[in-house]
Amino acid sequence: MEQRHYRAFLSYSHRDKGVAEWLHRQLEGYKLPPGLAEANGAGALRPIFKDRDELPASENLGEAIESALANSSALIVLCSPSAAISPWIAREIDFYKRRHGDSRVFAAVVDGEPPYNMPPPLRVRYINGEPTGQEAEPVAADLRPEGDGRKLGLLKIAAGLAGVGLDALVDREAQRRHRRMALVAGLSFVGMVVAIALAVFAVQQRDAARAERAEANGLVEYMLTDLRDQLEPVGRLDLLDGVGAKALDYYARQKLDSLTPDELGRRAKAVQLVGEVQNLRGYNDKALPAFREAARTTGELLTRRPNDPERMFNHGQSLYWVGYITWQRGQMDEAKRALGEYADISTRLAAMDRANLDWQMEESYALSNLGTLANDEGRFDDSLPLFQRSVEIVRKVAEAENRPPARLVELGEGLSWVATTQQYLGDFKGSARTRQEEIDLYLEVLKADPENYDALRVAMFAEARMGWLLGLTGDRRRARRMFNAAVASADRLLEHDPEHTWTMEMAVPAFTDRAMLNWREGNREAASDDFDQAAAVIAELRKRDPKNRVWNIEKPAVNELLRALTDQSGISAASMHERAKRWLGKLDQSDSGHVWPIVAAHVVDAIGYEREGDRAAAAQAYARAIAVEDHAVGININSLALRAAAAERLGQTALARQLRSELAKREVDPVIDDHLPTA
Repeated sequence: MEQRHYRAFLSYSHRDKGVAEWLHRQLEGYKLPPGLAEANGAGALRPIFKDRDELPASENLGEAIESALANSSALIVLCSPSAAISPWIAREIDFYKRRHGDSRVFAAVVDGEPPYNMPPPLRVRYINGEPTGQEAEPVAADLRPEGDGRKLGLLKIAAGLAGVGLDALVDREAQRRHRRMALVAGLSFVGMVVAIALAVFAVQQRDAARAERAEANGLVEYMLTDLRDQLEPVGRLDLLDGVGAKALDYYARQKLDSLTPDELGRRAKAVQLVGEVQNLRGYNDKALPAFREAARTTGELLTRRPNDPERMFNHGQSLYWVGYITWQRGQMDEAKRALGEYADISTRLAAMDRANLDWQMEESYALSNLGTLANDEGRFDDSLPLFQRSVEIVRKVAEAENRPPARLVELGEGLSWVATTQQYLGDFKGSARTRQEEIDLYLEVLKADPENYDALRVAMFAEARMGWLLGLTGDRRRARRMFNAAVASADRLLEHDPEHTWTMEMAVPAFTDRAMLNWREGNREAASDDFDQAAAVIAELRKRDPKNRVWNIEKPAVNELLRALTDQSGISAASMHERAKRWLGKLDQSDSGHVWPIVAAHVVDAIGYEREGDRAAAAQAYARAIAVEDHAVGININSLALRAAAAERLGQTALARQLRSELAKREVDPVIDDHLPTA
């Protein structure tokens, strides 16, 4: 019998390359648990053949692929709509089944629904090397979040390759994971038990209460500081989850008025760290209670000594975090209250000592926060001076400190808000000038230190925004250079730190904006790839915090609606109606930031009706798009362009001319084209 070289051949569409690389990496590194490894005859599942990466030097690509298929013990097919129409994948499946039959063919769903995501030969049963009229039922793992998910999907594929039952593999995996975690978990549990025991003992033994409680607090603080410093570099902040939960429970039961200032300070520090760890990992459901508890503690300290600068500073930090996370989650009353108090404290601190540069920076941050709140309410004439004052403070501090990299990054971030607000006010040329000044600062930092990921992260966002502005003013060549640079930075950052939610959030515009430029220039396939990448990043964000309104409503709505307006291949009329209805039901009709996606949803609905030939229903949907009051966040070019196109479809010439005139006054060329895609 011919000796096979590969454990499996991985067949996939170019559009699914990201998933293919992940699966290949996971399978190559997978080790079967002891016992199953001996029964299987090997502890590893490698090598896995992934074409384009492992082809030897050969002038005949077909021969190389056929040789790999012939020498593979199994075939794994990534199923998606793009894979279903790929003739290359179909030929690979046909060749493998003719040589080896159906039994070792495994399907892995990455997108779409069966059978529309499966290449035809995958659905056909082969007997004696020939296709029959019978339908095959390939073993399938669903890697999508709404299916098995990647973890269980990987185990299904591994079980199939190893020829063992899934239950056995899952059980052995759980046992192995539990053994690996037992030591760390046990130490953490013992430490927490000791801490709680010491705290209880302190209450019972009044004479030794202060000393014992301090020791308990010190132990908890150790686990949240030194232990955190040991785990963070190796990416194991997840091990602090249980410790953090115990710490929060322990501290929440304490009566603040019974604690000394030192105890309160230690308590605030530990709970603040719980919040920062959880926020860094994107788990704000856990972070927000911690920050609220920290603010309760620092507030008690400040009440006892209202003019103490250190206590003012610490309470301001706690309030900032509460305000920031509640702002992210749309809890605006609490956000305004917390950020307003932070601003009051910061202004008082800065006035106490103008030579204290750290305190001057706190005032700068507070002004920027107030500007952000004003922007959310559409008060751009109020927010622009706040951002400009904030920038001037940072500029003075940076010069006084001889322009250190961290301060230059902060100065750039302040300029970013100025540029964004200028854009909202319709000053696109001024916005581009400010944005270029911002980018130059980041380049100055990166020239001295190419590994400065803080600078690289904000530079990525600035380049994407600059690309949008350049595309808007007609300079598409420079726009593409900016978009390509932003996407390259996004790829690098996401690979460097895939857990960093700020990176994820700022990477989305780089992909969606380049997708729009690709679509505008007729490169539909590239646009679709960019939309796919944006959707993947958004999906990861949504898993982290289901209550974050930006991650769960605004970003997915804009990405999906832009795609429906442009890349309509494979989107049915019914699907267009479903998308429009879904987002219209979730978007806040009174939110000035939601005007553009609301208009877009009505237009998507109208295009769906046009494709069905229902002109009356399409006209009503276009009329609804036009009727949306244009109180968007600033001058929304895409909204104006869509409403103008809708008016033209309805023959409302005067209104269309008026809207086109508004666009012309701005000297812009909307990314949403002057005409909608044909239905």
